[in-house]
Parts: sequence; structure tokens; C-alpha cells
Amino acid sequence: MKKVRWYVTLLLCLVILFAACGSEEKGGTLKMTILDTGKSDCIVIEAGERVVVNDTADADDGGAICAFLDERQIKRIDYLILSHFDKDHIGSAARLLTGYEVGQVLMPDYEEDSEPYVLLMEALVETDTAYARLRKAVSFSLEGVDFYVDAPEQPAYDNDNNYSLITTVTNVNNRFLLMGDAKKKRTEEFLDSPMAKERYDLIKMPHHGDYNKKLEELFETARPRYAVLTADPQRMQVEEETVALLEEWGCEAYYTDEGMVTVTSDGQRVQISQP
Repeated sequence: MKKVRWYVTLLLCLVILFAACGSEEKGGTLKMTILDTGKSDCIVIEAGERVVVNDTADADDGGAICAFLDERQIKRIDYLILSHFDKDHIGSAARLLTGYEVGQVLMPDYEEDSEPYVLLMEALVETDTAYARLRKAVSFSLEGVDFYVDAPEQPAYDNDNNYSLITTVTNVNNRFLLMGDAKKKRTEEFLDSPMAKERYDLIKMPHHGDYNKKLEELFETARPRYAVLTADPQRMQVEEETVALLEEWGCEAYYTDEGMVTVTSDGQRVQISQP
């Protein structure tokens, strides 16, 4: 009888062992939507029931952004990340702040002399929304999805695009890189960060398809399978060097002028769809 019990116990242990070896670590449910707003950026990231919005496109895109959020029944934005203060990235920020509950705004540490920036700051005061001007990188997690927001290193740049916050999104084995409008100097800074050593499933290309030589170095490590370019229908800013780089690495490119890009991840697999 004891011998039978020993065999039963051994069999159960082997079943548990093989089940553990054959299983994959599961992440949270991640859905990322890069909206079609022309030559501007607005990315809605849903980590389970939690929401992060990266940039808010132009002022005249506010209606489309709100319509998308309402269709998804989103009432609260946990983090609003504003990569930098160009109007095609913060144009609808004030509208989102006054129309939705926003937990915290993350933005670079500089100021801009523009109407969208003034409206943004007024809305932050009016709604008493917490915000942080980032001087160093910050990290946070929402329902198993990890976010890393890389901040610019210098106090001032000749080109405003180099103030861009660069955001990475990690769902277990799936990684996504959102480059804002980073130019050569800002890309070079990011290459010194620990997150630049990772491979990425997808890159939201910087500055609507603009090219800089540091992208080649980034791609050597990142080796993305997919790239998204937020472009106008004429794709005026998509440079030939950028297209050549994507082709060289066998990277499947999606352009938002053909419709919003929807990315889903379960932590192991990435699926992309576009109308």
C-alpha cells in the first residue's frame, strides 16, 4: 500500500512539474491605439481597466479623441504623458483635463510661449490636477504593465523636439517604444539608458517619420518587428532614409494616415490591426 501511495505521489509531482515547464508567464491585458490625427500624436494605452494617454494631438483633434474615449467608456485617465509642448502633441490637453478625471500629468521641465501651453497650464490649475515636470526618469506599473518615462538630460536644447519624453511600455515579454519627436541628440541620450538595451516589438517612430543617424544604433539593439509612423496623407515628413532603415531591418510599417493602429498584447504575443 505504501508503495502505491509513493507512485501516486511521484506521478502527481511529475504532472505539476511538466505543467509548470509548459506554461508561459502571462501578463496583463494591454491595448494600445495610435489614433489617426494626421501629422500629430495621440496614443491611448489601456492596461486592463487603467488608462494612459500619450500626447493629445492638435486642438482640432479634441472631438475625435473624446469620441474614441467615450466609445471605450473611459472616464478616468490615470496618467497623461505629454512628450513635449509642440501644438501637435498638447493641442487637446486642456480639453481632456476639463472633460475627464486625470490622475497625474507627466511632462518635460521647460516652458513654451504658445496658446496650447497657456491653456494647458490654466486647465491644470482649474482642475487641480497633479503634475510633474520630469528632470529624471520615472517608472510606474498599472495592472501588470510597466511604464518607463525617460526624461531629457539637458536644461535647454536648440530644437524643442529634443525635450521629448520617451516612454517604454512593457507587458512581460512584449515591449513598445514611444519616441515622441526625439531628434538625434535626444535619441543619443536615450541610448545611454537601461531601457535602450532591450528589444522592442514595436516602435512609434519619432517626429512623424523624420530621420536621424542615431536611429540606426537604436535599431541594432531594439530590432523591432513593427513600426508606426504618425503621418499626414502626403507623408511630407517621412524621409527616404527612414523608409530604407525600416526595410533594412524587415520592419513592418504602419502609417496612421491609413487609419488608427490598434495593438494588443497578452504578454507573449502581439497583434496589430488597421482598418
